[in-house]
Amino acid sequence: MDFVDFLKRQEIVAILSDHYDLENRESISIINEIIDDLLQLKNFENDDDIIGNLYEEKKDLIERKVLGEYYTPKVIVKEILDSVGYNSEANIDELKIGDISCGSGSFLVEAVRRLIIRWKKKLNISEVSELHFDDAINIIENVKENITGMDINPIAVILCHLNFYLILFEIIDLIRKNLKEYPLPFFKIKNCSALKVNITEDYDFIVGNPPYLFIRDIPIDQRKMIETKDLETNKGQYDYFQIFIELGVKFLKNQGYLGYIVPDSFLTLSNRRIIRKYLYQTTKIKELHHVGSTFEDPIVSNIILIVQKECDREKRDLNQIIVNFLRSENTHPKKIIQKHVRKWNYDFLIHLDEKDVELLSFLKNNFPTLEDIMNLKEYKIMLFRGVELGKEGKVIYCKTCGKYMPLPRNNYVCSGCNRILEKNTIEKIIHESHGTKNQEEIPYIYSIDHYRVKEYKYIDITKKGINYKDVDHYKERIIIRQMSKNNQICATYTKALSLNSQSFYNLKIIRSPFPEFNNYYLLGLINSKLLSYFFIKSFGSYKKLFPRILIEKIRQLPIIIPDTKEEKEWVTQISYNVQELLKLNKNNIKRYQELQKRIDEIVFGLYHINKSNQGAINATFTHLHPSFSEKKKYQ
Repeated sequence: MDFVDFLKRQEIVAILSDHYDLENRESISIINEIIDDLLQLKNFENDDDIIGNLYEEKKDLIERKVLGEYYTPKVIVKEILDSVGYNSEANIDELKIGDISCGSGSFLVEAVRRLIIRWKKKLNISEVSELHFDDAINIIENVKENITGMDINPIAVILCHLNFYLILFEIIDLIRKNLKEYPLPFFKIKNCSALKVNITEDYDFIVGNPPYLFIRDIPIDQRKMIETKDLETNKGQYDYFQIFIELGVKFLKNQGYLGYIVPDSFLTLSNRRIIRKYLYQTTKIKELHHVGSTFEDPIVSNIILIVQKECDREKRDLNQIIVNFLRSENTHPKKIIQKHVRKWNYDFLIHLDEKDVELLSFLKNNFPTLEDIMNLKEYKIMLFRGVELGKEGKVIYCKTCGKYMPLPRNNYVCSGCNRILEKNTIEKIIHESHGTKNQEEIPYIYSIDHYRVKEYKYIDITKKGINYKDVDHYKERIIIRQMSKNNQICATYTKALSLNSQSFYNLKIIRSPFPEFNNYYLLGLINSKLLSYFFIKSFGSYKKLFPRILIEKIRQLPIIIPDTKEEKEWVTQISYNVQELLKLNKNNIKRYQELQKRIDEIVFGLYHINKSNQGAINATFTHLHPSFSEKKKYQ
């Protein structure tokens, strides 16, 4: 009897539907369609998830997104099982593995396959047909005892059972040839939410692909269940996958392994800090593999997370996190000491190496931040945003309030009185050239480059209701662009009055006890490679190396206050070179490069950065900016 005959004779759908109390006709119909498709197949490739693939074809992608279901590619399944150590060389016949969101069983089917190979090695046989009757029984019982799945979707668990029958068919058939009344085995594939299961620290391995649902998309009944559970990560704006990470760890024995594929937003997103901290405090974070987009939805980029439950704090702190970028040309893994994660406020900055950690620690521990200096009484330094206005410079008038406001993105409703705004009152207050009728229009910085304003427009400052900020502050100031330029902080300086949008920040020294500590010196530091390196490594990420510059991050930049005579001479040189750069014609690129190189060298000396570390910092930007010939090679 082959597997097709087995399906025909056993009335599998009826038996499994009865086992799971499945009465939904549509669900039964989907399962019957899948079995009909199976019956049409002539060959079953043992290494393919045929049933899972057929289910994907039947189940609409949109419906699976609503459930947070993404079915896992075989290569990812194998990578995770390999990484946690679930292989035929280990004594997995004595160990328990579970998937608490198993779907149609991608991980568990591969686990069963590996368990069969383990038994063949133990028994010194090469084929299932060589099994003795008792050994065949023992394998089935071993699977029933040590492999567990859970899923809230009844169709998925029935298909998981079918997958088990497919992979174990030869063994079941061998048993039935010797014992015809041998009943159809049922495995520990539970149709339930993992949230409803009493947690016992019983598993050696928890693996899987947890559901990807943000809090707003989780059904209300499940959300209530989550928020009444005794969990540490069910606070704030949580995602379903972080709940499943915590549940998975709780199911593990001490020293047990968890292997999940999760969105890479897990690594640094502030809303996910709670789960990163939980893992830091309960596990050794063994491996992080950045794999990019692996599912149908290209927006979701993924990492493989491998952790080992560990009660000993010292062992956790001293653990080395192995970081791999699986689609990168650089095949050498990075190693991060776990205790550093706490210093980074539990962000997983996986692009750092030990040299980066050393340099960042030096800069953070030996120099005050800009915010520290701003809090000193002898200094008066301002850091503020520009005009609260959209990029296009459009405003709308509320006749009830008698004032203007920036154009809303969605609903045209007044934020003051909640009245509907009339679209015919929309107008632009940013203009390409100076208006001859309105003398209240003043220059408006539209774009900047390093050390120069690229483009001016003009803004009407007469519109009541628009938050222009104090116009007198827009003089003699440093202007910092929110977006980097060539992966470096981009800033310039202007003396004349000119406003700017919130795409730029304004920084100015109003009072300083040292004449050397002035706006030119500060501008030279901000545009230097050293502070751009600090910003990239402190606030960047695996996905977007140079993030949008936020005003609170500017406050964290390490700024040296010149103290000795030598330091004051260096600071004076920086100021002089910056003033030369501000005067420079934009086409004089060679002179610009000479001056900027000189500033970078002085800044390195000022911060006591040795030659070796200077090379590491410069290499960061060499790597980010390939030469023309290198760019051409990849086009």
